[in-house]
Amino acid sequence: MELCNLCPRKCNADRQNEFGYCREKAIRVARVSLHRWEEPPISGERGSGTIFFSGCNLKCVYCQNYGISRGKGKEITPSRLADIFKRLEDAGAHNINLVTPTHFTDGIIQAVEIYKPSLPIVYNCGGYESVETLERLRGIADVFLPDFKYADNALARKYSNCSDYFEVCSQAIAKMRELQPIDVFDNGIMQKGMIIRHLVLPNSLENTKKVLDKISVTVSCDAYVSLMGQYVPFGRSLEYPELARPLLPLEYKIAVSYAEKAGFSNAFVQDLSSASQEYIPDFDESPIEV
Repeated sequence: MELCNLCPRKCNADRQNEFGYCREKAIRVARVSLHRWEEPPISGERGSGTIFFSGCNLKCVYCQNYGISRGKGKEITPSRLADIFKRLEDAGAHNINLVTPTHFTDGIIQAVEIYKPSLPIVYNCGGYESVETLERLRGIADVFLPDFKYADNALARKYSNCSDYFEVCSQAIAKMRELQPIDVFDNGIMQKGMIIRHLVLPNSLENTKKVLDKISVTVSCDAYVSLMGQYVPFGRSLEYPELARPLLPLEYKIAVSYAEKAGFSNAFVQDLSSASQEYIPDFDESPIEV
């Protein structure tokens, strides 16, 4: 019996017969599509070949993909996942974008052994990662697209039930940089490297500033950073008064200004028109059958 300790939760769960924190057993996929709303070096003109996996090892109360993080989706085999890689490649995707993949790392590695796409593989995660699991992705993950959600563990505990997020994510980001030390582009599309995402939360500007400070030390101010202003109340956000409103334009302006003054020269910023549920994918139907 092999017990699951893929993520820092270290549930030690027998996932053939029981759930860990992620609430998943076999690979489950909620949506497959050519996604055009990622950062420009990921989406390009043709779209990112995005595979939204079900379940999550964080389950943030404000999750923009709330339905799938709580289990919506269809179970598939590693062989079927390999077939999805091929279908997305044939559809013209710029990359294979694995969204919330951590708890399915074993199945993903098996799928890559069956069919390794000629496209970059993007590991798109919440930042709460085990360095041991990341090491297993050496030679598999070409681009890391992690969140760095919190420098304030009180917020991490409150919103993501995770009291050690800052320390764990800091180590994970450093490991990702080790695995992909150079950012490589081809016609504007990232082929290798890392883009660190941070979602600016309402009433949490000090957290944002500390996250940027940590990135500047752990990686550098030359790191590619996506400063996201797209927060809208979603999931269980309304249970938390401080999260029960969209991000204010002034809050986002302050965050962007801080990044600029700190010397981040490769920061992606957003038009706040993206702060709308219109941009949250529809997980009730999939353009590419899974």
